[in-house]
Amino acid sequence: MQSHLTRRVFRAIINNEPLRYSQCHRTRLLHTITPARVRTAIPGLPYTSRRNIFVFTSDPERTPTTLPSEKGLKPMADLMRALKDRSRTPPADILAKAFQTFFTMRLENPMLISHFQARALIVTFKHLRSQQDEMEESDWQNVFSTENLEKVLDVLSESECAPQAREVVMNLARYAYQELNLDHGFGPGKISRPALSLYINILAMNGNPEDARHTLLKFWGQMSKVTPSPWLTILKGFAMKNDLRQVRKIVDEWGNHGNKFDQASHEELVKFLIDHNQLKAAQTVYDYPIADGSQPSMAASEALIKHYLLNSRLESAEGIFNSLPDEPNEETASIILLMAAAKGSNASALAQKVDSWTAKNPQIKEAITIDIVNDLLQYANALQNPQLASDFMTLADQWGLIPDSQTYILQLESRIQAGDVEQTLKVLEEDVDATSLTSDNLPVANKLIAMLCRSEEKDALFNQISSLLDPLFQDNVHLESATIAALTHMLLYRHDLEAVSELLRPRLGSYSDEEKIPIRDALAEFITDKTQSDTDAWNAYELLKIAFPETPVSIRTKIMTSFFNRHRSDLAVLVFGHMRQADEPSRRPRQDTYARCFQGLARTADATNLELVHNMLKLDLEVDLNTRIQNGLMMAYAACEMPEKSMEIFRQILQSEEGPCHKTITIFFKACQKHHNGAQEAIKMMSKVKKLEITMNRPLYSAYMEALAAQCEFDLAVEAIRNMEAETGMAPTSNTIGLFYNAIPYQYWKDEVEKWASQTYPEHWDHLMKMKRVEREEGLEFEGISNDVSV
Repeated sequence: MQSHLTRRVFRAIINNEPLRYSQCHRTRLLHTITPARVRTAIPGLPYTSRRNIFVFTSDPERTPTTLPSEKGLKPMADLMRALKDRSRTPPADILAKAFQTFFTMRLENPMLISHFQARALIVTFKHLRSQQDEMEESDWQNVFSTENLEKVLDVLSESECAPQAREVVMNLARYAYQELNLDHGFGPGKISRPALSLYINILAMNGNPEDARHTLLKFWGQMSKVTPSPWLTILKGFAMKNDLRQVRKIVDEWGNHGNKFDQASHEELVKFLIDHNQLKAAQTVYDYPIADGSQPSMAASEALIKHYLLNSRLESAEGIFNSLPDEPNEETASIILLMAAAKGSNASALAQKVDSWTAKNPQIKEAITIDIVNDLLQYANALQNPQLASDFMTLADQWGLIPDSQTYILQLESRIQAGDVEQTLKVLEEDVDATSLTSDNLPVANKLIAMLCRSEEKDALFNQISSLLDPLFQDNVHLESATIAALTHMLLYRHDLEAVSELLRPRLGSYSDEEKIPIRDALAEFITDKTQSDTDAWNAYELLKIAFPETPVSIRTKIMTSFFNRHRSDLAVLVFGHMRQADEPSRRPRQDTYARCFQGLARTADATNLELVHNMLKLDLEVDLNTRIQNGLMMAYAACEMPEKSMEIFRQILQSEEGPCHKTITIFFKACQKHHNGAQEAIKMMSKVKKLEITMNRPLYSAYMEALAAQCEFDLAVEAIRNMEAETGMAPTSNTIGLFYNAIPYQYWKDEVEKWASQTYPEHWDHLMKMKRVEREEGLEFEGISNDVSV
């Protein structure tokens, strides 16, 4: 049966592509989501045709809401599909308007550019360029006027790019740059300085500082007076690539072109690299000679020392710290106290240190500001030590300082680290301006939302979480993948898959494959949660299948097994079939997958699907048939009461190069339980096992005894139990007696087992009598007694 989640919807989810339905519901923000809806299980397969993950309205007059990140994308996405399908493309005027709309919106609000968006833009640009002779002048100007081309460069320069989109973004910028360089009646090469600066920035910041350098040299006469110097941008680009040889070379080249690598440029570059966590490059630049023999600024030194300390690199920090003046002053007081804290000083020791300073120099008191407390709180949070943060917080009162907004943000972060929901909410309500979390304090906002979503009180806190998310969603803020994973977890357990899809659809395209893993795992965790209904688990799986096609076989196999554990072999085999249909070989079933599938089919005794999967195996040229897979087949056919087929597979194992193993023999005995000549076959096999001196473990010997019991060979089964310790070195247990009772058919023989066991093994039988017995077709059975074999 065909799910409503088609390939078209699949592409929309994965690529951040606009969903092309004229009757979509308006996207609901999280605060408008209705309470969890409990749905009755659907008989048979719970296909999502009963409940589509995306919501559609029956009102044809209702118009869809376009997300800010999608404005202008739909016609460009239609163009990509039309070019691929060789069908009619959208009109040029519509495409030109869409292209212009995208960049006009992004100029006001720069956002992350996904790989899909970048491809849509460059395909549209090239297509329109080829249509020049057929376009109206006004439509052409909407894209190719100097103003609009410079707007393209401006947006690409200001926007963050998904890693996989960077090459495409640079190519688009290169096309715009080439257009600006064309002769438009004023002679070639008249591109403006601002446009050149933007183009150089795009190249340098997206991994191609070499081309940025060549462009700068080509237009040096035009760019020599630009401030700040583009050389600094190129330096940042090489430093981001950790190409320290080129960093040194560019500093020298910069100087050769009449510029100075002065203290201000040195400070800016060091801080830039620290902000981008490029410590090695930052240290290299810090050590590089500054023009006129100047020393690094105090701000640069303090920034690098602080970053080393926040990353637990005390020794590296000391190397720079030792170059500072010994006596504290207004510039050095903060970093001296932070270094003391890093060496183990608590709040009391730091207070004493300040007291000793002010006793010698009262003016030093003016250097003791709330910024020092903030640095100490930040250090404690970097260590993830909430108690230390509380200790440092007392210094504000001791020094008579008034906490500022940053103090409360850091205090909030420490409460989040402590997992103290009550105190976190108290600080948030009393001291923190929630709107500040949407801009400079996004990392804390991410941690806060994730903690609340994962807390036990998440349902009670739903409105609080929604109020935090509201401004973030309105501003289309890029949240960390861990935050999206926590939100996904919360919404799944509220049983609102519609909200999950609305959360993920416009955002997944902005994360790398590695960043998507926590989100995917949140879905997988829900799917494999036995407390969830079959219907909810299946619908969540449908979403995972479409949203995360890169999900590895190992995760899919766990999901398949979880449906077997639910006794839904029909769904488990569908999961297996999806793996078989995968385009990429790495996502197709492996030997382990087949083995686990056959084991699940054995557990559920599903003969129909057993034949189906066995046929798949026969046609699968990528999987070598090994003993483990054949063991699974043997066990499945035996469980499905096809012992002759099981025996046939056993003979194939005997003739194979790998041959049988202990589990093969154990499964053979299980096949004997239903075989028409099972008792004799089991006895003959046990004789061979003894002759070959094969070690008999408990599962193997118990399976032999069960085979005799299943064939109503009461006396032989009793004899096997009596000989068990002599044969295996292990005495019978209550489980052994329980297996005997369960295996033997007909209540008459079960009563005989009870008489014998109560006299021969009274302690074991008394233990069994405490267990629940359930009615089966062939009499009572003890619940929870089994001799399962894992293949």
